[in-house]
Amino acid sequence: MKTTTFLVAAGLLAISCAAPQEDLVSAPEPPILEDGAYLLDKAVWTFSDSSTTIEPQQIKIYSGGRYMFASWNAADNTPSFSAGIAQTKNGKLYETPVYDVNGAVDSGTVFELSIVKTTLGFEQEIKGIQLEDSSSIDLYESWNALEGATSSYDGLWKLSSRNEVEGVSEFNEIKMIGGGHFVWFHTWSDDSVEHADFGYGAFIDNGDGNVMEVAQAGSIEGYEGEWSVNYAKVGADMIQQTYVNAATGEELVQNYKRL
Repeated sequence: MKTTTFLVAAGLLAISCAAPQEDLVSAPEPPILEDGAYLLDKAVWTFSDSSTTIEPQQIKIYSGGRYMFASWNAADNTPSFSAGIAQTKNGKLYETPVYDVNGAVDSGTVFELSIVKTTLGFEQEIKGIQLEDSSSIDLYESWNALEGATSSYDGLWKLSSRNEVEGVSEFNEIKMIGGGHFVWFHTWSDDSVEHADFGYGAFIDNGDGNVMEVAQAGSIEGYEGEWSVNYAKVGADMIQQTYVNAATGEELVQNYKRL
């Protein structure tokens, strides 16, 4: 796991609301960015008297008017993520988070992103992010598009149920699939100890419900590698995921509802 210390967008952005949600209710515009998966190349935080460049492991997926990103926050040794609605308005991209590391996000929080397409992907800029000490910074990020095919499972999903696992309680997960990639973030409890993890990688649909998830980064030791997972669509807005825990041999069945 890469351990470069960096500031995390999710934690800071939660402090600053960039645009009122009611401005987004007019007729939808064509999206600025194509649906797909993007990997963060670098991020630059500009303060009043200095700038800091960071290169965290972070993925972001857009699909069907939804988005999700996740990364590792080495500053406090925890994962970070945000997921929600993506809309284009007046040539800018607006992201309305629905869930982040703290759970459900209060309605009305909207972030305005200036987007410029590049040959490799896109550049993103958010100006005037307000910090707790009343100072502000500007955020610049460059993202590279990842290759991958769409699938019938693309979308943003929230876990609705799963079979019980001994020693695990209060298990919650958000997962997104798109652009031939996936990303997830989950929390759970073990003897009153709270856990939070994330992971992402390539999503290879082999047909007949079999998918190879090639984990490329994650916070769980031993997670990286190939995982054979069976998927099934249950109507238009539900999917079921079944796989075998290699460590215990136990079959896990997880049901997700579309967000």
